[in-house]
Amino acid sequence: MKSFTGPGLLSAALLAAALPAVAQPASQDRPGPARLFEQADADGNGRISETEGLNFLSARFAEADADGDGGMTREELDRFLRNRAEALRAGKEGRPVSERARQAMQQRADAMFRAADANRDGRVELAEVQPIAVALFRAADRDGDGALERSELRGGRQHRAPG
Repeated sequence: MKSFTGPGLLSAALLAAALPAVAQPASQDRPGPARLFEQADADGNGRISETEGLNFLSARFAEADADGDGGMTREELDRFLRNRAEALRAGKEGRPVSERARQAMQQRADAMFRAADANRDGRVELAEVQPIAVALFRAADRDGDGALERSELRGGRQHRAPG
């Protein structure tokens, strides 16, 4: 069985960190995280399978790995996140992110990167991210059916495993 790394790379970790936002319905007003669910749901059935999540993570990881060497440095991650944030804000009037919020986001990204860099070489490879993503995916899959639905990500109704 393929292992998963699901929304987000650190995208798995990023996606997993954004799971509640991913659960929100997409709209023209919120094109960013709200669209992640739809993008990861390759077959459009309203559910993200472990395989779909892994495929989505692999694609995001490849985007973030700017030099294509199979490993992401902290600088590549920063650039990827900055570009994604700018793309989300494009054309939107909104208040700027405070310095305090920016520092908090930086600290979280630092902690995620350190946690994912299992061999401590200063680079994160997809193979290092996948076990994290699998664990996050399975923790979110409350009914244990191998797929994520918006309701599981949103923290809405509780699911029970059959039997």
